[in-house]
Amino acid sequence: MSSDESSDGGLFWHPARKLDGKRHAIRGDRPPRGWSEVEALCGSRIDPAPVSSTEWLLHPTCETCWENLVRQQVPDYPWTSPEDGREAEDY
Repeated sequence: MSSDESSDGGLFWHPARKLDGKRHAIRGDRPPRGWSEVEALCGSRIDPAPVSSTEWLLHPTCETCWENLVRQQVPDYPWTSPEDGREAEDY
């Protein structure tokens, strides 16, 4: 993952009806403009085509996107911080 992708720019969840019918996490605070493909957190390339609110709710969340998000945000151990990566001995 590049430094661009690992920044705290927020995430937008968007259904990928053409790919696999799951809701994927995309970097950014809103869906990208246009119809060009974007890379989801799981590595899939998805088309951010507009979907209805009903479709949005009906699509299940991509497990891999969710696991990657949790891995980035939740420390493996209580004494580590996801922001700085330091361990207890460093404090």
